[in-house]
Amino acid sequence: MVHCHGSQCGFCTPGFVMSLFGMYQNTGGGQGIDRAQAQVELSGNLCRCTGYRPIFDAAQQMGSLPLPAGCEVNETATVAALKQLPPAKAGNYLRPTTLTRLLQARSAHPEAQVVAGCTDVGLWVTKMHKRFAQVLDVTAAEELRRVETYPHHIAIGAAVSLHEAYAALVSERPPLKTFAQRFAGLPVRNSGTLGGNVANGSPIGDSMPLLIALGASVVLMRWDKKRQAVAHRELKLEDLYTGYRTNVMKADELLCWIKVPRPVDTEFLRVYKISKRFDDDISAVCLAIRLTLEEGKVSTISIGAGGVAATPVRARQTEAALLGQAWSADTVMAAMAALRAEFQPISDMRASAAYRQTVLGNLLQRFWLESQGLQAINLESVSMEDLA
Repeated sequence: MVHCHGSQCGFCTPGFVMSLFGMYQNTGGGQGIDRAQAQVELSGNLCRCTGYRPIFDAAQQMGSLPLPAGCEVNETATVAALKQLPPAKAGNYLRPTTLTRLLQARSAHPEAQVVAGCTDVGLWVTKMHKRFAQVLDVTAAEELRRVETYPHHIAIGAAVSLHEAYAALVSERPPLKTFAQRFAGLPVRNSGTLGGNVANGSPIGDSMPLLIALGASVVLMRWDKKRQAVAHRELKLEDLYTGYRTNVMKADELLCWIKVPRPVDTEFLRVYKISKRFDDDISAVCLAIRLTLEEGKVSTISIGAGGVAATPVRARQTEAALLGQAWSADTVMAAMAALRAEFQPISDMRASAAYRQTVLGNLLQRFWLESQGLQAINLESVSMEDLA
């Protein structure tokens, strides 16, 4: 960073240096790092005065430098030391290690604040100074830490990290890779969970529009005291929400699984995130569209949207305007008008209501153009090497 003049005011430098050091470790000495990889790995860091070119230069050049003496990290000793930290006061922090015990704890403590990564609730504590008498952490339940593959769907446990959850989605649908990398920064993707993101239900959360378009459902579970057994129910993800950050879950229920249908060969899928910054920013609008055609007509269509209502939503009226119609420019023009009229977004610091409505229609037109083979109409097509 010093040699490449990658620091100016110095406010962001510690974060960049730690992220660079993480890259150095993970690549076995920083060898072979290109600018595209550096962009992804540093996406959780922001610099307002130096510019990113010298920081990317530092990322590429650090592999040629030896690790300074005394900087070696004994990870085993560090992890052991962390495990020796005193636990929270007994009873205040509950972290059951099995699903059954987790559901029993929820039944016994329905008033406890549920956490599944703490990327949001943690800010309530540090920024808003909230205090909770009791916290129930779902992330230790072994059954919920898995991604399971079935013939017709994959099931993502609520405790699976965002990084692992999106890796599973990308393995099924490779075009989602860029969107997955734009979901927050790397540290947040490693600590946050898909279950926490979905249960939180923020109208500007990026996971939900995508999952709605994919036809995902959620499995809610609870401990049935009368039967002394686990009970569950399943519903479509878009039916989970009742209003701004409110949902249909009962006091003793937990969201445990997200079920995502597996892709079909004929589907065309795109998800668009519109934000003021390309990396590490909250969406003004997020739109996900999944389409299949049969003999030139729309045979299936599902559209999920975020940032345009009090909850993540499904664009049912627009879907109805497209279903069964010829996939043509005229059909798309009519659907664009339907999509702009379907929601009444608000104006806030991220965008005006008029901007959001306009962008919704424009993104549907972009989807149409991409379905016709047009490629170079988005930032994702720009190469970092070309900008070097």
